[in-house]
Amino acid sequence: MNHEEGGDKMKWFKYSLLVCFSFFFLSITVFANDGVSLKQQDYLKKVDLIYLQMQNSLSAKEKMGDLNADFLNQMLNHQRGLIALSKNQLEHGERNKIKKSVNDITHELKSNINKINQTQKKVHQQLVYDEKKEATYLSSYEEVYQQILVALKSEGAEQPTTLIGKSVDEDYLHRVMQQCDVWMILINNVLTQTDNEEVKSVANELLESSKKIKNDVSQLIEKIEQKKGD
Repeated sequence: MNHEEGGDKMKWFKYSLLVCFSFFFLSITVFANDGVSLKQQDYLKKVDLIYLQMQNSLSAKEKMGDLNADFLNQMLNHQRGLIALSKNQLEHGERNKIKKSVNDITHELKSNINKINQTQKKVHQQLVYDEKKEATYLSSYEEVYQQILVALKSEGAEQPTTLIGKSVDEDYLHRVMQQCDVWMILINNVLTQTDNEEVKSVANELLESSKKIKNDVSQLIEKIEQKKGD
């Protein structure tokens, strides 16, 4: 190897080393500036997408003419949104014990979806068209929907989504707590207006499910807080 070839290889080595260091320091700078790892950033981007889908699916655009059918569609979309949040946590979460609990929550949500689907079939077989009752329900639902929007974007529409707490696990748990509160408001709203016994039955089952999930999540948050204090 002549002197010129050796010089070229040395230049290439220095250039490669410079590129590697540049990427390294860039990643450190991103983390230092935002306080969020690349994995956490990816998690938050997916949270934004899920929330946007929930926002669109939970709007009262689709009217069935029967408030019971409207409610069941809304609950179905809400449960699907929570499952998407859970899958996002399973992909990006840090603690295996939390992931086990998230799997349990996901199983509960899927069970709820099966119950909603079964009730939907019965309701759709005997739709009771009542525009006045539906309009009253959708008017009250609009107030609930505004609360849903607040829960979906607590940072504000113009602000970037940030972690609630210091980890993906904490963030997910707090977001589920928020959605359980919305979930209960949504159910209590329909219970004051429906005359359908099938819908009342499934609504009460979903209400109990929400309370159970909220209680389980609350205990997990407490355990995380206790470990911080140790």
